[in-house]
Amino acid sequence: MIKRRLRRIRDVWKLRQGNSSWKYLFKRYQGQELVSLDIETTSLDVSKAQILSIAAVVIKGNRVVSSDKLSLTLTPPKELPRASVKIHKLRRMDLNGGLPVEEALEKMLKFIGNRPIVGYNIGYDLAVLDRYLRPLYEFGVPNQSIDVMDLYRNKAQLAGGVECQINLSFEAIAKKLDIPILGRHTALGDAMTTAIMYLRLKSSASLSH
Repeated sequence: MIKRRLRRIRDVWKLRQGNSSWKYLFKRYQGQELVSLDIETTSLDVSKAQILSIAAVVIKGNRVVSSDKLSLTLTPPKELPRASVKIHKLRRMDLNGGLPVEEALEKMLKFIGNRPIVGYNIGYDLAVLDRYLRPLYEFGVPNQSIDVMDLYRNKAQLAGGVECQINLSFEAIAKKLDIPILGRHTALGDAMTTAIMYLRLKSSASLSH
């Protein structure tokens, strides 16, 4: 995250030298909304991952605004691993009507704006997105981010002690918080579930054993 902050500083400096229409993304957000973000990819290796779908949903106050959402599929990559199809259920035929990555990323940036991002293991998503964004825009995702995995870990450690064994899997966190998983391994389902996780974690003072 320190490296991300340093890159953001460099990105701001570069944008100030020109007339980029994206400068507003770097302004401090003054509102009360957040955006839960998730991407589905072909691999967990950031250097190789191809984006299959992107989804985001707005969190406002103590509710998920399910009507205010973004859900995009992208054109299929040249290689679509069988393991990926098995996990995400996205076949080549399901992606043939998808958007070019450039168009999808533009829509994503415009939807999120400068609002803070919420995600599960969000560092991975941001790293993959940055890999695509930098060649196109010369900046990475500029938004502040909140990781529900970190929020859960901190509360679990308070409840059971720093040395306690904590299962940080998506499924385990949802079960502990008594949250139904909505469309696991779909971008929109994971974004919606993550948003609910965030609200549940913010509303609870601690986690019971």
